[in-house]
Amino acid sequence: MKKAYYIVSLVIATSLLTGCNNDASGLEDITSTETESGTSDNLTRAFPQDNGAEELQGNEAEMFWQILQGVDDDFPRRQAGYQITYAQYEEIKDFTDELLANRTTESQKYRGIWNWMGSNIKYNWDLDPACSNEPYAVFTNKKCVCQGYANLLSVMLHTQGIDVINVNGLLDYAGGHAWNYVRHGGRWWVSDRTNGFEFKAENVDEYKDRLVIYSADGNFLETQEYGFNYTDRLLNLNAVYESEDALMVPFSVTLNNGSRYRVTAFSPTEELPENVREIYIGSNIKYLRCNSTVGLSIYAPNVEAAYVDPTNEILYSHAGVVYSRNLEEPLYIPAAMKKLRLMPEEVIGKNYIFDHAGIEELIVANGTKKLEAWAVEKCPNLKVAYVPLDTELDPQAFVDVHPDFQVIRQEQTGIKDIVAD
Repeated sequence: MKKAYYIVSLVIATSLLTGCNNDASGLEDITSTETESGTSDNLTRAFPQDNGAEELQGNEAEMFWQILQGVDDDFPRRQAGYQITYAQYEEIKDFTDELLANRTTESQKYRGIWNWMGSNIKYNWDLDPACSNEPYAVFTNKKCVCQGYANLLSVMLHTQGIDVINVNGLLDYAGGHAWNYVRHGGRWWVSDRTNGFEFKAENVDEYKDRLVIYSADGNFLETQEYGFNYTDRLLNLNAVYESEDALMVPFSVTLNNGSRYRVTAFSPTEELPENVREIYIGSNIKYLRCNSTVGLSIYAPNVEAAYVDPTNEILYSHAGVVYSRNLEEPLYIPAAMKKLRLMPEEVIGKNYIFDHAGIEELIVANGTKKLEAWAVEKCPNLKVAYVPLDTELDPQAFVDVHPDFQVIRQEQTGIKDIVAD
């Protein structure tokens, strides 16, 4: 069988090094491919080099405070985390301008909005489904839960040019919660209008156990190539604006105050450039979001293969597929991958492969003992699966596949090459 490999040439690798200005550099040579003749090929792949950048340190509030001190100056004023039309925004702005007509400083305006909301917006204790948390609905209905308070406070402050960020996390005694960070009078404040809590952001010990921040809306830093945010308590590469065909995920990001931190997640909420065909993940990345509705699975439609630095302690890759060392099934199968080569597994259980529209050909590795029922489900273009004769195959192992799907059983699958990523 003719072999096909994804190889990044030295020319491409060099362009990656010279074209990326946000701490993403480094090459690693991997002797990795055993061919049918028994010889090995050297694959030169580009992974970001460990540049010594540290991870965000401390508890959740401390980590976000580290980011906040070096955010993009434009970040806090962006509208993010809610839906509002131009006409709705203008109506709220007209009202807020009138409300604050006699107030001149940022702090006075903030206090005027804070007090008005405290007197006029009521908590939706009965969880009336008719009460939306979108800011205009809160403004008109004057009833919402915490997300609505955060949204309306954000919009009203935005109309006055006051820096504000929507955040989500946990309230110590109540579970999931939403609140804001606001900058007025030259200082950042933690502002929970729902409960009437206010803290100076630098006094982390006063609120770190009460308001546990998980995620913040909006990119805190944007370069020509990337957008970064804080999500799931990690510093995340959220958007890729420009890239070579082989995307090398940056190792770290340098904030506006000069501090540099390690990027630890890749969970995009915007589609990758259409030319990106391969992704190279360094030792820094701990987390990928890539189920069927979010992250890489939907925002990287043209990616054919992803590779992980062998020194990564959380993730690894095999034949262009990413796995977690804590999970049995694949973590990320690129959306445009057509031929999927599985790793040898003693048992391939239910939903090992689920909801993948790109796969046309599946190769089960020699040494796999059993494919259980529903092992492969919702792969509408899967036409053929090569399964070793000595692998026990449940009659319902393949479900919701191509109408012309067939299983080919043979002593060896013919795939002797193992890509050691």
